[in-house]
Amino acid sequence: MNFASIPSVTTWNFAKRIQFDQVSMNQQGFLKHLLQKPVANLRKPYGSSIQEIRRYASFIGTSNQKDLLTDPSGSRRFICIEVTAPININVTINYRQLYAQAMEAITKGERYWFDDTDEAILKESNREFEQISPLEQLFHCYFRSPEEGEMGEWMTSMEIIEYLQGKSKTISLSNSSISTFGRILKKNQIESKRTKRGMQYEVMMLNK
Repeated sequence: MNFASIPSVTTWNFAKRIQFDQVSMNQQGFLKHLLQKPVANLRKPYGSSIQEIRRYASFIGTSNQKDLLTDPSGSRRFICIEVTAPININVTINYRQLYAQAMEAITKGERYWFDDTDEAILKESNREFEQISPLEQLFHCYFRSPEEGEMGEWMTSMEIIEYLQGKSKTISLSNSSISTFGRILKKNQIESKRTKRGMQYEVMMLNK
């Protein structure tokens, strides 16, 4: 919840609930972009021009599937919660008091944003909700990170991809999946360095 965008208790717009299953991979990128903007430049339905609209609402999505998030760099703008029991709907939430407490905390200087530690915790907790692409799954079949004291082999992302293609003829790679492969390696905390040959990654080949 972005408390910074709350102008007052009375002008708060309630959260928008969406069916997350209906959000495509491309739309997730736009949604992530929209979530971080205090002001959005949009054309309203049936509108003739683009307007600058302040964002007052947060977004809530539901899904019957668990593997939802598709960002190969990590999803730190979503807070995923798995519901494991029936929700008690017989409780009345005092929203006015809740928002008043939030405004009071902000007025007193309470931090309302995530710091680096918070983001690391959030990304780690979101891992179980991420989609694992076929290319990433194939990578884990043939490579791993070097353990402490081990010397890995430094390879570019294209060298790794060419090796994987040689091992599996069934996987089809699009230009977009190739361009995001470096982010997949970074998400898996593969050590990297920039060289004259481009970005290289330290990996250990599995004996297969």
